[in-house]
Amino acid sequence: MLLLGLALAWGVRSVRGTRGAATDTTTPPPARPDTVGSGAPRAALDEPPPAPNPAATHAEEPSDELSDRQLSDEPPSPAEAKNRTAVELAARGETAQAIALLREAHTLEPGNELYGKNLQAALINAGFAEIAAAHFDQAVARFVEARRLGDRPEIGRGLGYAYYRLGNIDLARTTLEQALASGGDDVETYLTLGRIYLERHDQERALAMFDRAVAAGADRPGLAATVERLRRDAEAERNFQSLASSHFVLKFEGRENIAAGRIVLNELEDAYRRVGARFAYYPLERLEVILYPDQEFREITNSPHWSGAVYDGRIKLPVGGLARGNERVARTLRHEYAHAAIVTLSRGKVPVWLNEGLAQVAEETDEPGRAGRLRLALGQDGLVPLSALEGGFTRLGRDDASLAYAEAYFAADYLLRKKGAYNVRRLLETMATAPSIDDAFRQALSLPYADFERDFLRDVVRHLG
Repeated sequence: MLLLGLALAWGVRSVRGTRGAATDTTTPPPARPDTVGSGAPRAALDEPPPAPNPAATHAEEPSDELSDRQLSDEPPSPAEAKNRTAVELAARGETAQAIALLREAHTLEPGNELYGKNLQAALINAGFAEIAAAHFDQAVARFVEARRLGDRPEIGRGLGYAYYRLGNIDLARTTLEQALASGGDDVETYLTLGRIYLERHDQERALAMFDRAVAAGADRPGLAATVERLRRDAEAERNFQSLASSHFVLKFEGRENIAAGRIVLNELEDAYRRVGARFAYYPLERLEVILYPDQEFREITNSPHWSGAVYDGRIKLPVGGLARGNERVARTLRHEYAHAAIVTLSRGKVPVWLNEGLAQVAEETDEPGRAGRLRLALGQDGLVPLSALEGGFTRLGRDDASLAYAEAYFAADYLLRKKGAYNVRRLLETMATAPSIDDAFRQALSLPYADFERDFLRDVVRHLG
C-alpha cells in the first residue's frame, strides 16, 4: 500500500531591459495533476502559484546612464544601435530576436556593462519563458548562458527548477542549495528543495524546507498535510533505535525488537535483489524502513486494518505483522519495496494500475482468484478501461476494487512479458518527465497507450476468455 501527497509550484518574475523599456512577464510553468499509489491520490505537482511579489524577485535593473557618445548628436555606434533595437524587440515580446542582437552588441563592445546586463536580463526572461512552455532543456541553455555573464540568485533558482523537471535530481539539489546560500530564498525554492529531499528520503531536511516555506507564506494543496505527517513521524521516532544493512536503515522501538529487525533487514535485502532484477534497478542510497507497534502504525499511517505495510517515501510496517510468518513478511516487503522503486524511477508520476500491478508481480505469488475475477468480468460487463484505473482505488467498492487489482496485475505482467525489465524501467523513467501517459508509452516503447491496452485486452481474452 502506498501513501504520498504533496503539491508544489513554481513562479518567477522576470527582469527589466534598459532605458525604461520593460520586458516584464510573470511565467509560472504548466501544471499536470498526478496520482500515485494504491488508492491514495496525490495532490497536483507544479501548480501555477499566484503572481509573486515583483519587488522581491526581479533582478537588478540595468543602469539607465548614457555614455557621452549616446548623449551627443552623433549617430549611435553599431553596438548601441543593436542594443536599442533589442530593447524595443524585448518590449514587444520578441525575445529571441532581442537576444541575438544583444549578443552582437556585447561581442562588439564586451566591456560595456549595460549591454552585458541587458543580454543577461533577456536570457533570464527567456529561461523562465521556456519553463512556462515546459521546454526544460532550452531553459537550461538560457540560464547557463546567463550565468556566464555573472551569477544571480534567480538564475540558480530557474536553473535548479529546470534540472528538477528534467529528472536530474542531484544537480537540481546542488544548484538550488547554492541559490539558497546566495540569497535566492523564496517560497518556490523552499518547496522544490523540500520535494527533492523527500524523493531522496531525507525527511528531516524536507521538513525544515517545508517549515521555511510555510513561514514565508506558502499555502499549497497537500503542503499542510505533508508537514503534519513529517512532524508526526519525527515525534513518534524520537527514541527509536536503528539497524543498518547495505541498502536499508531500519528504525524500531525497544531492544526486544532487535531480532525481529534483523529478520526484516534480511528479507529487505532479498527484495532488493529480486525487485532489482525485475526493473534493472539497483539504487545505492539506503532506504529507511520503520517498524511500529501495531496501534501506533494505524495511527501514524491511517491505514485500514487489513494493511500489512505502507510506503509513503519510507516503508512502514507493524511489529504484529511479523507474526504472520517469514514468507508472508517477505511477500509484503517485496510489494512495498517495489512501490519504492517504481515511485523513485517515475518520481511519483506513474498510473496506479501500473504501480499496483508491478508491485503485485514483485510479490512472486500465484493467486488463482485473480484469473477468476477477470473471467467473471469478461462474461459480464467487460474489463475496466485502464484510463479509469490511473487514479486511486479507494473510491471503488469492494468488488470493483478487487477487479481493479486483478486487472492491474495482469496488465503489468503482460507489459513485463512483452517488453522486458529494461524497457519497463525506461517507461517508468520517461513518465517522470513526459507530459502524459500516452507520450511516455510512445517515447519509451514506440507504442501508443491505446494500442498497448488493445493488445493487452486481446491477450486476456485469448488466455482467460
